[in-house]
Amino acid sequence: MKNNEVYLNIKELITSTYCGEPDIYDSAENCKVILLSDVEKCDFDRVKGELLSQLTFDCVRENTIDENYFTHCIGNGFVVIVGYFQCDKTVRIVFDSDTKLPDFEMKSFTTVGKTTLWQFEINHSLIDCGMCYILRTASGRFFVIDGAHGYSIMDCDRFYKFMRERTPSGQKVHIAGWFITHGHDDHVAQFINYLKFNMDDSVIDKVYHNMISGDHKDATDWMEITKLYPVMTLDEVRKHPEIDIVRLHTGQSFYVDNLKIDVLCSHEDVYPRDNSNFNDSSVVIMITTENTKLLIPGDAGHEESYVLEARYPEFLKADIVQQAHHGHFGTTKEFYRLVDADLVLFPVTQIIFDQEFKVYEENKYAIDLADGNYYIASNGTVEVDLPYVKGSERLYPDESFEDFKGINDLWNYSYTPEYKQSLYDAYKKRGGKPIAEYENGF
Repeated sequence: MKNNEVYLNIKELITSTYCGEPDIYDSAENCKVILLSDVEKCDFDRVKGELLSQLTFDCVRENTIDENYFTHCIGNGFVVIVGYFQCDKTVRIVFDSDTKLPDFEMKSFTTVGKTTLWQFEINHSLIDCGMCYILRTASGRFFVIDGAHGYSIMDCDRFYKFMRERTPSGQKVHIAGWFITHGHDDHVAQFINYLKFNMDDSVIDKVYHNMISGDHKDATDWMEITKLYPVMTLDEVRKHPEIDIVRLHTGQSFYVDNLKIDVLCSHEDVYPRDNSNFNDSSVVIMITTENTKLLIPGDAGHEESYVLEARYPEFLKADIVQQAHHGHFGTTKEFYRLVDADLVLFPVTQIIFDQEFKVYEENKYAIDLADGNYYIASNGTVEVDLPYVKGSERLYPDESFEDFKGINDLWNYSYTPEYKQSLYDAYKKRGGKPIAEYENGF
């Protein structure tokens, strides 16, 4: 472990201050979390005070989110974050000696236009999962969230084309940050391809993540490919040394132009509870800009939902929410009650939405809270200018449609002719181009 001596000093100091052996979580290579349980805020203040008095830091930052208190200490090549969580009376000390830093202060930039969010329609002709959001900041640069599945064939080119069309001639596509919620293939595969095939005319400043390790204690039931994708993703990023790799930790607040981003949860916060559901390794963020709050839970499941509900009963209130885990089994009704969003975005296909709307009551509940205001990603890219005004969304023409034969060959999914016809009719009504083989019916 890098800076191992510093870590051992911190552990010894905390052990003596805490008067007991703390619980240690190996979060990742060169990153550990020290967990102190059944403590009061005075214990947090004491631990923080000892660290600040005994160790030398280049910079110290304080941050509070609801009744959770964070001290962020930056040293020579390492970061220490001390967090106190009132709801369960725990202190978590993160020691990370292998990360670049986000921008903790807003940097000056020239405003060139509106801040805009897009729920991007990924190519779902062969696959029913995936997620991509693109924000254009007031500077004209982009902040991208996740990507698409490998079966969304070369969607990296569509990402590039979309941003190219919104970038002035003579300038490269400038991605200020690419945020990865977690390492599932339907969230990272086309990001990997973007790095391979689209960087000649692109600049990426930072990649933000906190992907869980494949040798995690709860990884027994994870698929082998699931364990490999985080490694593959970071290996590809490292081929581009000009890109800073930022490992995010709970309690950090940072800026990408006029976007303020608060990190609310990651797999580090699920520990010591069970993380056998890989989706509970999602990094959950709140983006605040132009008097609008956008909540991105990724694929967070029930374990992360319980953490979020307990810690942030006030802060979770948002204007726009991405429905967790595509609207599959994810966060709870209580989570959506606290969020109480005016716009719900489903990164999912119409087919899966139809199947699961009658199964997962969380979806109907979130939509009801938004007074029926929601969009499904397969039905066309939706554009939302910020600050958000309800009803101002713009839906782009539908670009992709199911290859029913391919889907059946790959996944053995089949649908009635009547249902396929209804989907196709709706697709054309949304501006989709006619598909010759479907024009004479199913």
